[in-house]
Amino acid sequence: MKNISITIPTLSNGGAERVVSNISLNLPDDINNNIFLYRDEITYDYKGKIDFIHSIESNNFFRKIIASIQRIINLRKLKKKNNINKSISFLTNPNVINILSKVDEEIILSVRNYKSKQVNGLNGTIYKYLMRLFYNKADNIVVVSELIKHDMIESFNVDEDKILVIYNPYDIKKIESLSNEKIELEYKDIFEKPTVITVGSLSKQKGHWNLIKAISEVRKEIPDIQLVILGKGELKNKLVKLSEDLGVADRIHFLGFVDNPFKYVKNADIFVFPSLYEGFPNALVEAMACGTPVISTDCKSGPREILAPDTDIFKSVDEIEYEKYGILVPVRDNVKVLEGDNFNEEIDGLVHSIKELLVNDNLRQEYSELAKERVEDFKIDLIMEEWVNLIK
Repeated sequence: MKNISITIPTLSNGGAERVVSNISLNLPDDINNNIFLYRDEITYDYKGKIDFIHSIESNNFFRKIIASIQRIINLRKLKKKNNINKSISFLTNPNVINILSKVDEEIILSVRNYKSKQVNGLNGTIYKYLMRLFYNKADNIVVVSELIKHDMIESFNVDEDKILVIYNPYDIKKIESLSNEKIELEYKDIFEKPTVITVGSLSKQKGHWNLIKAISEVRKEIPDIQLVILGKGELKNKLVKLSEDLGVADRIHFLGFVDNPFKYVKNADIFVFPSLYEGFPNALVEAMACGTPVISTDCKSGPREILAPDTDIFKSVDEIEYEKYGILVPVRDNVKVLEGDNFNEEIDGLVHSIKELLVNDNLRQEYSELAKERVEDFKIDLIMEEWVNLIK
């Protein structure tokens, strides 16, 4: 019996957390799975035994260091107690803690984001240093896109031989089943009108302000357009104020974090993904599994590999591109709009592509069918074969 552990802060409200859920639920019976969490926050299903890596919780810099030391000590104890053969971790802090708590097991790190874009500020500088210092001590590093692999090699000096690209796994049948559930009566009227939807935390990374601004422009030609935003985060108040300032507050619906986003996504006309940077965006693939045509920024990384797999992964669009499985538009990192700055020309591609998909029934249907075709490449049984081969 192989004893493995998966370390992640929580099993709630996030893409990496959903991937851990999917992996745990689909491991073969001859692998004994232990999930080590920082906090008792669990909303996703899982299979295996849960243990908690107890430590203090604080935003104070020095107390964070103390918390990390406590986690290293406690995770090492858990590894010994459970006779762990392979220790897997997700997200930057758990990855560092995993390496520093090594007993005699193999270490597998999972890198979920385009780190050159993500690491910034004091914490980012520290983690960038730690990644360069420690990541090569891991036995394997699983990344979720070819572009992240390149970034890890070029920006963090990680040994190429240690890196393995494994795309995120998706339970397509489960998504389809959940997408067929009925929407609550209080929201039904929204989806009877031309509806755009997006899913993601209300943070700078997700670029929601660009989408809200685009809706305010599209509304001039499609007056009854609706935008549904699923997710929670620190920018909610600013995004709500922006929608009020633009006069579209009655068209923007902040529904928060929901257990089943798929029923809303399926009933929307278009899914738009306005992120500034990603890893391999779960929400984008899950929308495609619902059969909803997608528009995405050509951010690093993931959307191009998903929507235009036969193109150069290093390419970035500067205008609309109608790719094989969806539409790519330029990334626009103009967060100043949240402070009241006005801009139109920078989101022309997003505005035009939304209008085009809403009025062109044939194009919308074509992209819906192609989306469902593409997600077959990310079926959970195919991806789990790669994970199981790595673990065994």
